[in-house]
Amino acid sequence: MTLVARARSGEADALGQLCDLYRNYLRMLARTGLGPRLRERVELSDVVQETLIEVVRQFPAFTGQDEVALVGWLRRLIAQKLADLGRFHSRVKRGGGDVQLPLDVPLGQGDLNAPGSADAFGRSSRLAELLTISQTSPSEAASQREATVMLADALTKLPPDQAEILWLYHVDGHSFETIGQRLGISRKVARGLWAKGLASLRRSLGIAPGP
Repeated sequence: MTLVARARSGEADALGQLCDLYRNYLRMLARTGLGPRLRERVELSDVVQETLIEVVRQFPAFTGQDEVALVGWLRRLIAQKLADLGRFHSRVKRGGGDVQLPLDVPLGQGDLNAPGSADAFGRSSRLAELLTISQTSPSEAASQREATVMLADALTKLPPDQAEILWLYHVDGHSFETIGQRLGISRKVARGLWAKGLASLRRSLGIAPGP
């Protein structure tokens, strides 16, 4: 019996394992979807934790049969959370307030076109697409979990500076010069760390070296 099937049958341990398995993935989606402004006002770990609470609360209503369906459901769940946060932030800004953004706003009412919503999630696939460009075996690709799920786990194993530069370059779209200025290093050093991080990601994901 698969982990998803066990969780759907009511095994709490199986559901806990699923939450742990996809924690890094949710963190990646949250960081991408929040955008730079909301990142300054919201703790990323709080967003992930509150989303996991909703995963446990709403899992009895999940009807998917496999992890592919689960990934799609998790994307929708965190998109709703981020859309609610984006709307609340907009209301606070219009009202001139400066209060802590609540993370317990109700889910299910998210506007997927709102700031910080699922529309922003496509950006996190840029690095995943780059990494899978040299993946020549369809059977290997089909046997893997969604590329961004694997990528999220692999990024956590990199040195923090390499992971940050990969993110800033591929997801946020900054140049090496801008990244260097932001991190207090030269453009050459930033590019060197990027190259090391990219090579490490390819190795950890079992992907052939690319150009």
